[in-house]
Amino acid sequence: KEAAGAFDEFIRKYPQTTLAPNAHYWNANARYQTRDYRGATELFTKVTTAWPNDPKAPDALLGIANCQQETGDAKGARATLESVVAKYPGSQAAQMAKDRLKQARRK
Repeated sequence: KEAAGAFDEFIRKYPQTTLAPNAHYWNANARYQTRDYRGATELFTKVTTAWPNDPKAPDALLGIANCQQETGDAKGARATLESVVAKYPGSQAAQMAKDRLKQARRK
């Protein structure tokens, strides 16, 4: 909780910083850890929409899939994982998404 609050303050104080994508990404992770899946999803989504070419964008999509999975939205999580593979095919996140999709098909 404290980390999320610190990231909120940083984002408020320095909205135009080049660190903004990272601040949003790590704020989302902090919220995910406290099971604030709605807040985490909003922040991960901000990374993917405001900075789609940032190196954290593919990981943010994985974060969205994690939130969807945690809230019981398996269909949404699958679609988001497929989106990671389609939008960022050469990324490590895409490989992780492929692995998770394979595991889901086996179940």
